[in-house]
Amino acid sequence: MEKIMVIIERNDDGTFTAVPQHNQKVGFIGMGKTVEETMSDLRNSYSEAKEMLPTLPEMSFEYKFDTASFLQYISGRLNLADLQTITGINRHQLSHYATGKSRPTAKTVQRIQDGISRFADTLKQVRLV
Repeated sequence: MEKIMVIIERNDDGTFTAVPQHNQKVGFIGMGKTVEETMSDLRNSYSEAKEMLPTLPEMSFEYKFDTASFLQYISGRLNLADLQTITGINRHQLSHYATGKSRPTAKTVQRIQDGISRFADTLKQVRLV
């Protein structure tokens, strides 16, 4: 199975696009009003492409998000107050990033990435009894 990187970005109109990074002879993308809808559309587009081109390899998708897309995706799991605690970035500013009202600097994107990575590392160490 071929692992494909997929870049998910928030569009200016508030919708999302998922673009797989591959070198196949057929193209497919995902689009939607939410990140989840976009991921689902990508999987459907891949299935349709596979029907048209049976030699298309089996693929699994690994996602890379722009900041707005990630914040929208994670919002059903963590709220902005939680993300403020995890990242050290004010929740109102995170809200501006999530809605596309403003864009984070590269330094801020790195702060968000570092905070999420630290949190993930902490969760990986949890063992339930």
